[in-house]
Amino acid sequence: MPKPEVQILVCVNQREPGARKACCAPRGGMEVYRRFKDRIKELGVRDTVIVTRTGCLKHCSRGVVVCLWPWNVWYGGVEVEDVDEILEVTALGGGEEVERLRMPPGGWE
Repeated sequence: MPKPEVQILVCVNQREPGARKACCAPRGGMEVYRRFKDRIKELGVRDTVIVTRTGCLKHCSRGVVVCLWPWNVWYGGVEVEDVDEILEVTALGGGEEVERLRMPPGGWE
């Protein structure tokens, strides 16, 4: 497999029930991850785009959190329905941002 040009990180972190911090798993992290995987395969871009599920990306209150490299673009509140737009605009669009999903400024959690 050639070296990918784009890496998509999807938080699928799961905390214990009753934890004081939120997490991405119960907000659909795995479903978002699976949709990215399926669409990348369907689009035939597996040689250039790779998707990786991760643990906590330190923006717990803004999950599901997705980050795209090499542009260092961060999205929060991502849902399955957003995946196609993220792929088209950012991953395959040269790093352009989907403004409505862009992570607002603020500290790491």
